[in-house]
Amino acid sequence: MESADGKTCDRIRNCSRRVVLEIETVRSQHADEFNHDEDAAGYDADVSIETHPIRAGYSDVLSWVAASAEIKSSHTVLELGSGTGNLSILLPKCARLVCVDVSENMESIALSKPVLAQHREFIKADVLEIFEKLPKFVDRVVSTYTLHHLMEPEKAIFLRKLWEHLPQGGVACIGDLMVVTASEVEQKMKVYKATYPEVTNALKEEFFWHLDRQSNVAREIGFEVESRRFSDLSYGLKLVKG
Repeated sequence: MESADGKTCDRIRNCSRRVVLEIETVRSQHADEFNHDEDAAGYDADVSIETHPIRAGYSDVLSWVAASAEIKSSHTVLELGSGTGNLSILLPKCARLVCVDVSENMESIALSKPVLAQHREFIKADVLEIFEKLPKFVDRVVSTYTLHHLMEPEKAIFLRKLWEHLPQGGVACIGDLMVVTASEVEQKMKVYKATYPEVTNALKEEFFWHLDRQSNVAREIGFEVESRRFSDLSYGLKLVKG
């Protein structure tokens, strides 16, 4: 562990119900911008409004990720963007659940929700930098409504890191905001401009997955790829290391 003025500063706090590992290393470009500390108190109420295009299919996406990851009781599971714990509570029993988020306010809410994992820990970190601190392999990786904060080149880096940290037969399940092709972004911005201008802004300012491109990148790396549509903007992506 280096000193506070070094390139890397790790601080571990032991708490009654968690271990918090704060990491200052290479981060995705917009990690701090998408820290939802200020939104934590109202987040669960917000995502329950599934009539909104951004939230449509939310509960189905979480249920699909939890089931499709094929988690076993012996597995170590990495959850990226654990937020207020809405996916964590749906995950089957596992040996170790490592929850990762940049928001401690969201984590404070998650702590009040029960999980089946034999051991749960929280790591305060960005979804890219966390891979520098992981053991060589984790059995499963799950994530919902988080990775659209990564720019397209960062998503390619992320997919490579998944490949490096999953064992043969390992599974990653991702539920997120996606479009099928890049050309759909402009089309959907026009569709939502009058009725949901905030959706148009999200399509413009955030980095929704381009399902065709990222699926092709994943296949080129070596993954078997399966996708499923849940709403106009929400899809699931299952990656298996063959």
